[in-house]
Amino acid sequence: MTEITTMVNFNLLRERTICYDLEGFRPVEITEGLLKSQGVDYPISDQVKQDLKSGYEWFRALYDNHALMPVKHYREIHCDPEEELEVHNYTGICPTNVLEVSPSRGSCAVGCQYCLVTDGKQVKDIELYANYCEKLANSLERNKDRAIYYYFSPKTEAFSETHLWNGMAHDIMRTFVAHFRKYPDSRCRIFIASKGGPEHFGVTDKGETIFDIMGQIPDKIQVNGSVGIMPQYLRDILEPNAASIDERMQTLVECRRRGIFAESVLCQPLFLPYLTWETVDEQMGIFADAGVKNIKPEFFTAEIRNLVLVAQYINHYDPEKLGEFFYPYLKEDNLGHIKQRSRLAPDRSVCAEKLAMIKKAAMGHGITISLCNWVKREIGSVAEWVGDADRESAAAGYRCLGYQTRLFGKL
Repeated sequence: MTEITTMVNFNLLRERTICYDLEGFRPVEITEGLLKSQGVDYPISDQVKQDLKSGYEWFRALYDNHALMPVKHYREIHCDPEEELEVHNYTGICPTNVLEVSPSRGSCAVGCQYCLVTDGKQVKDIELYANYCEKLANSLERNKDRAIYYYFSPKTEAFSETHLWNGMAHDIMRTFVAHFRKYPDSRCRIFIASKGGPEHFGVTDKGETIFDIMGQIPDKIQVNGSVGIMPQYLRDILEPNAASIDERMQTLVECRRRGIFAESVLCQPLFLPYLTWETVDEQMGIFADAGVKNIKPEFFTAEIRNLVLVAQYINHYDPEKLGEFFYPYLKEDNLGHIKQRSRLAPDRSVCAEKLAMIKKAAMGHGITISLCNWVKREIGSVAEWVGDADRESAAAGYRCLGYQTRLFGKL
């Protein structure tokens, strides 16, 4: 079929500070000597040294070629409408049935520098599946009798400009509306995780906003905010085109006003050097003020080259935190701590210490935490209490990412 290339209307994008605008910014090679000067006092293996070097060369090439920000166009392609959607189960031990709603592939207009989908190469072509709604409708038809979540979207921002200005996001939500009108007793439910603000959810297509369409099936949808914990100056460069934290919280408030379940947050990624009691407690206070009752915290897991990418910005703003950032990842006995693909997780004991602080701060604001089974297994191997850390959350119906199982009614 003929492919169509279309420019994306980026009117919603603030494009705050990006690396090319940072005065004095320059890529830095992460060497063993540099890490030792920053307090990394254990031996670095030859393989890790090579991975660090390769990560620097990779980042330098992206930087020099201006490939760190997303392209401003997309190409329409077609998918097989009869093919089932991908199962969302990275670890093999997820407790909830989830299918991924991913209407595009490649880069995302939000341009998160830590993105685990693009692995930092934001300039990847954006390809939009022009016939995706047909594929989604077929999947819903097949699964109408199953208690299953449709996750929109783990591989891109659901309400990015790529999906908004051409009406794709609206049509996806209309596909859900049509399904539930045809099958009022369908067991399927919708899980949305978004960094979008009211201006994103308020984009109009055919006279309707995303808020308007969701409001037609409010009892079938859960909307979660997506918010990591980091200083604002770091957030601005790592999430250059995302809505502000205040705007993301406004989205949840507006969803609840319309009867949509929206009281949970994916609290990720978590960068260890910035997890002090003061910053965590402050963030929990912001969540509580916005009516958030549950969070799903997760520490940053990434290939070593992605660690090197994020480290470039930490080194620019907070060079004294560079060693603290790398320290929990590169120990020889931690190199097998892989969550998915080559995504390296931090040292289990450090995670347990920080998780205890996060839970204490959250509970102090009346917020529970939910954890994925992989995290409970891994961190629970060094801190037994972690296996039961989400007891209160589970009692309230939350599982794993914060999926609210009570939306399914009696299972």
